Amino acid sequence: MSYRQITPEERYMLATLRRQDPNFSCAALARILGRHRSTIWREFNRNCARFDGAYRHQKAQERTNGRRSRSRRNSHFSLEQWKLIENYLVQDFSPEQVSGRLRSDGILSISHEAIYQHVLKDKRDGGALYLRLRHRLKRRKRYGARDRRGRLAGKRHISERPAAAERRRTAGHLEIDTVMAQGARTAS
Repeated sequence: MSYRQITPEERYMLATLRRQDPNFSCAALARILGRHRSTIWREFNRNCARFDGAYRHQKAQERTNGRRSRSRRNSHFSLEQWKLIENYLVQDFSPEQVSGRLRSDGILSISHEAIYQHVLKDKRDGGALYLRLRHRLKRRKRYGARDRRGRLAGKRHISERPAAAERRRTAGHLEIDTVMAQGARTAS
């Protein structure tokens, strides 16, 4: 079940139900709205008035809108800010350098990842900004990937070894720890 935010209509319903019976539990309200009880509990915890504990749906919606507007998740940069960033990229700065320079100068706080996303969007729109990057956007996300170094393809497990190999009488069945190279004085 995926998370979705409470809608203004659901807030109105919560306020109405709470007004009808102040003893309604969060679990009972959650069942009525088809939500998880912790979602309702968080909603009341965030948005109930401090002085009387009442839940006012309009005030709750205003607070939610305020939190959403202050969130950095959906922050948008102006055209002038993107022009400044593009100017640095054209001067062959990497997105990491641009991000660091703008942050250290106190001009703008932007992540290098946001700059890469902007360059990708510019490329999709037919722009040539990606040509200024050093790595030509040959980037891949590394999270969630398993390490594959040192793995041999098609290698069989030792338990699959034939029974004849246990006796070690045939050439090739010996386990050798020491190998002498031709012309070498020491073993490795």
